[in-house]
Amino acid sequence: MIKVGYLLSYDYDLIFTSINQIYEEADKIFIAIDVNRRTWSGNDYELPLSFFENIELLDYKNKIQIYEDNFYISELIPIECETRERNLLLKKMGRGWLIQLDVDEYVYDFKTLTNYLNKYWYLTLFPKFTPIVFKGKLITLFKQTEEGFLYIDNDEKFPFITNLNKYEFTRYNTKVRNHFVNVNVVHQSWARTDDEIQTKIKNWGHRDDFNTKNYFEFWKNISSSDYMNYNNIHPINPEVWNKLHFLPSKSIDEFINTYSIRNRQILINLSKMKIFKSMVKIIIGRE
Repeated sequence: MIKVGYLLSYDYDLIFTSINQIYEEADKIFIAIDVNRRTWSGNDYELPLSFFENIELLDYKNKIQIYEDNFYISELIPIECETRERNLLLKKMGRGWLIQLDVDEYVYDFKTLTNYLNKYWYLTLFPKFTPIVFKGKLITLFKQTEEGFLYIDNDEKFPFITNLNKYEFTRYNTKVRNHFVNVNVVHQSWARTDDEIQTKIKNWGHRDDFNTKNYFEFWKNISSSDYMNYNNIHPINPEVWNKLHFLPSKSIDEFINTYSIRNRQILINLSKMKIFKSMVKIIIGRE
């Protein structure tokens, strides 16, 4: 089965754009929500009753399961709370192809990805002997202007699919085979209002990783008329966001649609020989 899990928090409204991309093809969808409505930083947020009503209206095939638990631990820093919640969600999701997305990550043409994963269904039978992580490519939206979106389109890879039931750190498992699938995932990331960005940087897992106040001021000053003057702008690893692009769009849905037409999902197949060799190494206990 192909299962998709989300970690929901203060930016809960973005999940509807994401679910609309994957709903028809996913077998099950899980939404993890802190039972006390607290972020990984321990801050409170409100989740209106209308959210659940809208989820119920969307879920006409009864695929969505709400998973509530205590995901904030005061003794842990935010990134540790994130890793803990992701692992609890993995256990709740069970076995199969396990996909974890943030609410602002949008996998367009999800059918192409599900067809790909179904081709390798046998890797989910005994994951202890066939552990694997699939990586995609992030198309990171940096800022929304009146004219459209500034975005980064390079080779920024990130793991989000596995057959394992535990992560080492956030969504990473570095001790098993990682395969780059080449699936594009649009990440809304910093393309939000000023207030939404302020909430994001006070509560997300990277809260303590850089000077968020200075970076926020830097972000505010970039526009669609001068974006080409800025390079290497990632707040933690500058070269990861090496160059900004611009795409005229009136909405996030228009951006996704236009980008997907120009950039079809063309995935990279696995080598069956490499899979076999990996299995043999694990079975005989070699590194």
